[in-house]
Amino acid sequence: MMRAFSPWLDRTTPVPRAWPPPAQPDIADTLRDIRTRDRYGHVLHVAAALLFAFFAPLDQGPNSVASIVLVSITLVRVLTFPALFTPLLRWTPLWIALAWVGWTALSATWSPRSDALRLLNGQRLLLGVLALWPVLDHTRALAWALVLAAATNAAVQVAQKFGVLLPAHGASWRPSGLVALPAVAAINGGSAILLSMALLMGTRGIERVALYAVIMLCGVGMTLAASRFPALAFIPALILLSFMLVRLGYATRRSMMRTVLVLAVLATIALVAVGEDFLRYLRLAAADAQAGSRGDVGFSSIHLRVFWWKAGFAEFLQHPVIGGGVGSFTGFVDGYAGTRPFLERSGISLAEALPLHPHSSYLRALAETGIIGFTLFCSMIIAVLLGAFRNAVRNPNRSCAVVVGACASLVFILLCTSSECVELMNVAYAHLVVVIAICALPRTDHAPPL
Repeated sequence: MMRAFSPWLDRTTPVPRAWPPPAQPDIADTLRDIRTRDRYGHVLHVAAALLFAFFAPLDQGPNSVASIVLVSITLVRVLTFPALFTPLLRWTPLWIALAWVGWTALSATWSPRSDALRLLNGQRLLLGVLALWPVLDHTRALAWALVLAAATNAAVQVAQKFGVLLPAHGASWRPSGLVALPAVAAINGGSAILLSMALLMGTRGIERVALYAVIMLCGVGMTLAASRFPALAFIPALILLSFMLVRLGYATRRSMMRTVLVLAVLATIALVAVGEDFLRYLRLAAADAQAGSRGDVGFSSIHLRVFWWKAGFAEFLQHPVIGGGVGSFTGFVDGYAGTRPFLERSGISLAEALPLHPHSSYLRALAETGIIGFTLFCSMIIAVLLGAFRNAVRNPNRSCAVVVGACASLVFILLCTSSECVELMNVAYAHLVVVIAICALPRTDHAPPL
């Protein structure tokens, strides 16, 4: 039946064996045979992947549509060619991620929240990592789509800043573009800058000029978003990227210093042009920190975050092994002994003090899923990071510089999620999914052993 409805398949190429799963040295040959046999399907898959990388990190609507299209095409191709998926059965982070999502879902059974499973909707984006694997031969194109999405959002931020466009929720001194959240705009913009710097390696002419324009736009976007923790997290990520590019031979120390100097000049221009509010916000952060050290509490996002983190740790101490259950944090804060005194001292309303999460992915995992969930979560992150750095070292081809940039972007996002919950922000989560696919999945090109 399948043969009758698939005239586009090239039957001169044998179907690769799906079981047992091919080992790492045979993956490239397996995928090449499938591409040869299913050229049109591969083209559609690449188009869907590029659309996902561009549209999914921009807004909720495009995110949902792009995710459905990509997963649907992948599902059809996997049913036709199971060998597109079976090699991933050897990928350790896949099994750890399944265990983490499964344990989080199980925690809904003891959560006081009636709609706790709704908070797992964003985990569907993890399917995007698997769906991008068959098209990793287009790594640079995926990276370009991702940085262009961030640049597009930054351009909208500039338009909102000068009143050309109005945000959906009204004017704000922190325009965030299409993504509608300043923290997400800053995270996606910072990640795109790191990827763009990696893409700069070995490029000349118009492509190089375009990348510098993207870096400038994303820098302006980060400044307009005025999100403090991403700005701080960007510094160690930039140092890591510079070290890896020089250490792995993609750049000399002199060329890297020139690139960083250009980046510093562009950042200075952005701060002078549109950074007045951001600099004021940073000064307020220093004042809030000093006030907090004296025991004073005011109407401040810093004081509010510290309160949430204390409440999250208190919930963990109450349920140290299995946690309070996914989605339990809001109810716990409402009944927390320190909530009313904090509200009285700070002047913050109860509605503002009852968030969906404690604004830290790590603390959320600890509070809501206990030691078990936190261990699985951290194990997944460590496995992904190890795979990413291994891929960065192994690959000798031109696209490997992009893998290095994705490694730095991954570290940057993991640092940022210390003060946010990226797994609950579909737009930022989609950006993270593409970054993980680029750097951490088993490579589909030939590479010598370490």
